[in-house]
Amino acid sequence: MRRGGKIFGLIQLLLVVALHAQTPLPDSLQRFSKIPRDTNYIISLNKLATESMRHNPLATRKIGQHASEVAQAINYPKGYARSLTVIGNSYWVEGVFDLSLEYYFKAAREYQMAGDSVGWGQTYNNIGEVYKRMNETDKALQYLLQSVTLKRKDLSTRAITYYNIGELYYLLGDLKTATSYYENSLSQAIRDNNKRVIAYDYSGFGLISLKQKKHEKALEYFTRAEKILKETGEIRILIHVYQHFSDTYIDLKLFENADRYLKLANEMAAFIKATDLMVINYQKKSGLDSARGNYKNALYNLYQHNVLKDSVYNLSKSEQIARLQMVYQNEVQEAENRQLRIEKEFRETRLRQQQLIIIVITTGLVIAGILAWILLLQRRRILTVNKLLKSKNEEIQSQKMAIELQAETLAKLNEDLHELNKNLENRIDERTRQLTIQNQKLTEYTFVNAHKLRAPVASVLGLIDLLHQVDAEEKEIIYQHLKKCAQQLDQITREISRALEAGIVENN
Repeated sequence: MRRGGKIFGLIQLLLVVALHAQTPLPDSLQRFSKIPRDTNYIISLNKLATESMRHNPLATRKIGQHASEVAQAINYPKGYARSLTVIGNSYWVEGVFDLSLEYYFKAAREYQMAGDSVGWGQTYNNIGEVYKRMNETDKALQYLLQSVTLKRKDLSTRAITYYNIGELYYLLGDLKTATSYYENSLSQAIRDNNKRVIAYDYSGFGLISLKQKKHEKALEYFTRAEKILKETGEIRILIHVYQHFSDTYIDLKLFENADRYLKLANEMAAFIKATDLMVINYQKKSGLDSARGNYKNALYNLYQHNVLKDSVYNLSKSEQIARLQMVYQNEVQEAENRQLRIEKEFRETRLRQQQLIIIVITTGLVIAGILAWILLLQRRRILTVNKLLKSKNEEIQSQKMAIELQAETLAKLNEDLHELNKNLENRIDERTRQLTIQNQKLTEYTFVNAHKLRAPVASVLGLIDLLHQVDAEEKEIIYQHLKKCAQQLDQITREISRALEAGIVENN
């Protein structure tokens, strides 16, 4: 046993290194290779591995191993712990308890580090069950009770833990305590509608009844368990129930019935390749033949039991040696892969650095080009604005010169206007003086017309009136006077004309 412990200890150490080796999925599951490798991927694989366990434990191990590697790669601790548990379960189904215990302990550590008390407690439940099968009852009870404490908030798995503790007390011969735990387990399982645990509890009650020689009651419980286990497909536990049927019928001396159930148990054990259960079947077959009095067959079956038991032991050791060889090969390969990964990571790091430098330089050049383009556009805008400003400045200068010229012209016009206004006043004064003189002349003319011209004109008019009244001699005299009056009138007219002309000349 100590040598086996050392071997498994070495296996445990080497497997830690080998976990990183890539394990391919079975060919039938290659469709999963296209699914993204995330937490859902791990959950799906663990679920699939659990479903495959009843019929193909080897496939379950491959799936679980692959899931554990991927879970480590994506840093998913709970998924990794669950994968280890699934692998342990696959060895449990085959009765290889040392290896199952190894994986359960690894899973328990992972759950503990992840802070998952429920998963930790469930794994302790599994460890307790392994110790139970290895007949280490003290350790089994220790881990099962710790499991209850860790899972106190988890009602869904409490029923199976109560059953396992009850089974342990049954093996210890404490039927009263075992019955109490079975009752608690059955009550919880019925509330949860957990048919699998209900079947386990019925099987437990049947064994207690068998121990108490209550055969009818035992057969009733076993029948209930058989019905449920057929529905749920729990083949391994169903084999145990058939073995319990056989034990009950042997007690009742109904050897044909006992033989029939042992044959069923043997066929099912061979179907699922559970050699540990086949070993038990040969032992019970030997006991059945002894009860019949067929000692020759009993001896033969006992011999087959021992041979198969030794072969199971040798097979287990062969598997361990093969596993050690595989681990060693994986370790060497992993060392090479690790070196290659280091070199690859170094090259990738250098490549990333070079790419980063190229990106930085390219980005700098792009930014410099953009800035140069912006500066060029800005310079063009500045030149355009300067040109426009120069044009506007020239236009302003031109307008300024025009305004100055206009200002000078306006100043000159203003000066001329001022001078004109000044001359206009003088001219108005002069004109006023001339008009005054002319008015005086006209007054004089009026006076002359009224006085000087009136006398000759009146004389002429009087003389003309006299012409019609005098004779020829007097007419001659009157003509002489008319001539004299006409000369006076002509002289006065000339004087007035000269006076007027003189006034006009003065005015001009």
